[in-house]
Amino acid sequence: MGSEPIAGRIAVVGTGVIGASWAAYFLAKGFDVAATDPADGAEKRLRMLVDSSWPALERVGLAEGASRSRLRFDRDIRRAVEGCAFIQENGPERVDVKRDLLAKISELVPSDSLIATSSSGILISDIQDAAAFPERVVLGHHSIPRI
Repeated sequence: MGSEPIAGRIAVVGTGVIGASWAAYFLAKGFDVAATDPADGAEKRLRMLVDSSWPALERVGLAEGASRSRLRFDRDIRRAVEGCAFIQENGPERVDVKRDLLAKISELVPSDSLIATSSSGILISDIQDAAAFPERVVLGHHSIPRI
């Protein structure tokens, strides 16, 4: 497992529409965000989605220090989650994939990091025991309001 978590550092694992919306939200709240996704073109799509969300986030109000420049992308999940205090997992809505991701993430992060998994149909009790510290895995799913 990793070393001490760095306060204010967040990782977003999986940068599809849901993951990108989480990244934009965390950036708007003034956090440093490290994102990762193995898909071809993932970084370009992520940055486009964050850019397209930014005007609405500005209208709602950005936190002090909020900036899209605080987004870092790394295809290597190990480097992306290193030292993160909070990890938002947004993999495909499949139990086997979620379990594999939670197991991998929990091996790489400090034992006191919090891991949130985005799911609209999978019970947290079906996947959280795949993590090294299941009590540190929570359900983190949202919807973006229309502004």
